[in-house]
Amino acid sequence: MWLWAVLTVIVGVVAAALTVPLVRRHEARPGNRGAAAAALADSLADIDAQVAAGVVGATEADALRIEAKRRMLGAARVPDQVARPLGSAALGRLAIGLAAFVAVAATALYTTLGRPDLAVEVPATVADAAGGAAGGQPSPADIDSMVGQLEQRMADNPGDAEGWRMLGWSYFQTQRFQQSADAYAKAVKLAPTGPGFASAYGEALVQAASGVVSSAARQQFDAARALDPADPRARYFIGVSKEQAGDHRGALDEWLALLKTAPADAPWAAELRRVVGETAKGAGIDISAQLPAAAAPAVTTVPNPSAEQVQAAQAMAPADQQAMIRGMVDGLAAKLKANPKDPQGWVRLIRARMVLGDRAAASAAKADALAALKGDAAGTAAVEAGAAASGI
Repeated sequence: MWLWAVLTVIVGVVAAALTVPLVRRHEARPGNRGAAAAALADSLADIDAQVAAGVVGATEADALRIEAKRRMLGAARVPDQVARPLGSAALGRLAIGLAAFVAVAATALYTTLGRPDLAVEVPATVADAAGGAAGGQPSPADIDSMVGQLEQRMADNPGDAEGWRMLGWSYFQTQRFQQSADAYAKAVKLAPTGPGFASAYGEALVQAASGVVSSAARQQFDAARALDPADPRARYFIGVSKEQAGDHRGALDEWLALLKTAPADAPWAAELRRVVGETAKGAGIDISAQLPAAAAPAVTTVPNPSAEQVQAAQAMAPADQQAMIRGMVDGLAAKLKANPKDPQGWVRLIRARMVLGDRAAASAAKADALAALKGDAAGTAAVEAGAAASGI
């Protein structure tokens, strides 16, 4: 708004500078003829005085009078001021038209050659990049901007199946479930065997239907499980479909089988155990002998440095400090290689690589994470979100 206000003032000043001379009142200039007549009358009186004094003769005086009168007639033909080419009303209309032309032309020129959509970019701090108080999450405005850019990308390249999947995921994260389902439908049509495409499409259909697993959604979940029998999202919603159809035993069997094969650090395992317990209790089915024990999730972290380590780091040269930081990040990468089923660990690694300015390594970490978490829908979604927040 401030930019447009300043530009409006500038256009107004320029328009005024061009139009004011056309409409201002011109004061009458002194008349040329009046001044010449007065001067020549003085000349005739002077000639008469010279004749009376005997300075000039009668013949010479007549010649001087004729010359004076000739000069008077010449002065009478000179106009008092230069005539205007247009009248006052025409000049007023011309001034208004000129001002309007300047305003319209300046606005059109700026919108064509300028960047009215360009926002001021504030560089992120290291704390923000590392996920500080804001948690490293993009703002709603940033998300809308990214979704808008992705929409434009797909409009330009509608044959990109992965692009449609990303757009479907973006819509899903912003609670636009029907749009998400439409985007996933295009991704599945272009790449029917795309990893996780069908189950993601099915989940979007479920959310768009307020939690009801329709026949179309069930068809997608069955197709997803046929492609990948370990797909946890497909297996879970197939159980939901059975539960909604009144087959409580069938739903519990699906979910219990999923729990038995769930990774120890699966973020959805605790919630699924709760659903299983409530469903079994409501249906009056005893599953205590079938329910697997909850495993303590493995946690991959970078330990906080001790006070001695901090003091030693402060005494290091900048190059040595950088080497020490890279060593800690490489240590995290090594732990993830040994225990790759840690979505949050991968997010921390991606973020750390970006803080160090190594975008290529961050992109490689994202690819490794998605490969390691294949089949873990919640885990891959967490990595995708963390990578997007870090700018990958």
